Amino acid sequence: MSEREYVKSIIDILPEEYLNDVIEYLLNITDDSLDEKKFELVSKHILNKYHKAFEELAK
Repeated sequence: MSEREYVKSIIDILPEEYLNDVIEYLLNITDDSLDEKKFELVSKHILNKYHKAFEELAK
């Protein structure tokens, strides 16, 4: 099992109440080379999560 697969398996077993803390921690990792990818992932997540609300605002 690769380290990536190991980390994914840990995330899969985490209870929902800890996911926000884990995501916040991961997003706060300071590596400039990851900033663009993190921004892309966060923006996609926000668009998916609030898609309906954005549609309503556009009306």
